[in-house]
Parts: sequence; C-alpha cells; structure tokens
Amino acid sequence: MSKAIDLIKSFFVKNWTLKILAVLLGAFSFYAIRGEISFEVPYTVPIEVQMGPGMAVLDKSVSTVDVVFGGAKEDLRRLDQTQLKAMVKPRETNPGGSEVVMIHPDNIVGASNVRVVSIRPSTITLSYDREAERDVLVLKPKTVGVPLMGRVELDYEPKVVKLRGPKRRLAHVSAVSCEPVDVDGRVESFTRKVAVLSPGDKWVYQIEPREITARVTIVTERISRGITNVTVLAVMSPGVPAVVELEPRVVDVVLQGRTEVLEGIPRDALHVYVSCVGLAPDATYELPVQVHLPPEVDVLARVEPATVKVQLREQ
Repeated sequence: MSKAIDLIKSFFVKNWTLKILAVLLGAFSFYAIRGEISFEVPYTVPIEVQMGPGMAVLDKSVSTVDVVFGGAKEDLRRLDQTQLKAMVKPRETNPGGSEVVMIHPDNIVGASNVRVVSIRPSTITLSYDREAERDVLVLKPKTVGVPLMGRVELDYEPKVVKLRGPKRRLAHVSAVSCEPVDVDGRVESFTRKVAVLSPGDKWVYQIEPREITARVTIVTERISRGITNVTVLAVMSPGVPAVVELEPRVVDVVLQGRTEVLEGIPRDALHVYVSCVGLAPDATYELPVQVHLPPEVDVLARVEPATVKVQLREQ
C-alpha cells in the first residue's frame, strides 16, 4: 500500500513543471483546433422533392429552408450555393394525399467536408396530385435597360415548351414567362440563352426545354443630311513649288447617321480634300475626294461628285 502511495506522490512531484506545461499545451491545442473548425455560415437552400412515377406535388408549405453549416473556414469558403439543395423523398403513394416530411441533415446535398448545424424549418407539408403534361406557349421575353443607340427588336425560339406537373394546376396554365433580357448600354446585336420561368413556386414542375434562345437586334435609325458647296482642298507635300487647279472647286456632301449625331456636327468641322502628294507637275489627274470629320463622329459620308479633275503646274 505504501508503495502505491509513493508512486502516486512521485507522479505528481517529479518533473511537475514539464507535466504542467504538457497540460497547458494540450489545452491550447484543443481550443486552437476547436476554433479552426467551429466557424458557421447560413445559406438559404432550395427544396427538391423526388416523386414517384405518375405523381406530382400539388402544393408545398415552403420552397426553401435556412441551413447553418459548420466546419473549418476554408471548407465553408469552398461551398458552392448553386450546388446546395435539400432532397426529400415522400412516402405517400396516393395521388390525392398529403403528408408532413421531416428534413434531416442527410437530406442536404452539395456540402462536403462540413456539417449541418441546423435546418429551419425542419419539416415540409406536401400535397399530391396525378402528373400530367401539356404544351404551353412561351411569352416574348421582356427587355430591361436601354441600348446605347437605336432600338431593340427581339425574336426567340422555341415559342412552345412542354410543361409537366400536377394535373389540377396544368389545367389553368396556357403560357409561361422567361427571364428578362438586359440590353442596357448595348451597341451591337447579340444572342443569348434565357431561362423559362416556373408558372408557380409552390408546386414541382418540369419544363422541356428549360431555356429558349433570344436573338436581340439593335436597330439604328439613320437619317441623311446634305451639305452643299463645300470647298475642295488640295493636300501637297511641303515645299513643292506647284499650282493646283481643281474642277469642280466645290462639291456636295451627304452624311448618314443618327439624328443626334448629325445635328451635333457644325459645318466648319467638315473638310473635303484630294491628296496630291507625290504627283508629277504638268499633268492632269482624276482623283477621289476624301472627307475628314472628327474621329469620334460615327457617320457615313458620300461626296457628289465623287472625283474631281486635278491639274498641277510648276510655278
């Protein structure tokens, strides 16, 4: 008995500083590890109901649940909300029945290396109907925003989709809508995929196809503006001793572009010229008349006549 007491005393007395240090290090490590894995983040997760053949969800009490995930900071940061969902599979097999289904942590999919701390609400009430299918029209997508220039024309395909869901709901659905198409600031025509929207958020449905193709055309309205009797200038190489004769000396210019652009061009900002650089003197040429406008001006220009007769003579 005395030996046992001596051993116990020896355990607490010998190397007591090292033993206290070991206990402190162990406690520090425990709380450090606990701190690293005790982060929590909340997400709103959609509910997906897996129904048996021939059955559909007529109504559901909620469409989403609030889930709190816990774990290490890096694991929580890697969660992709688009992959998160609560998968529930009812037991009811009667198309006219209803039931309350529990939502457990095992029902949350798309979250790896983290744990589910809480789910609210933890139940969903479902009522059922027979599944039916029908073709419905797709309404023309709306546009949001304003293009940088012009107006918007939109066409889309397909204009009919197949909708599958509860029979009693489908009887009242003749058309479905799409997500709006953003055209704000656009300057060129474009094509994009647009999601078809559910006709209701309280019942489970299937849409085929789930997307349509929208073709957006930006139509620019152009008008014409005529400027008459514009003097033609001759561009020469520096230091060339020659006299230039032009026939005719003036031309008319027709500009085409948007109304607001054309109205903002003053007459003195327009210049027309022929390039005589490198031409031999004592000869006659037929040269195209070129138009010079500020570089930021987006217009088309046409000169009448398009060419002038040029004659160079030595001084």
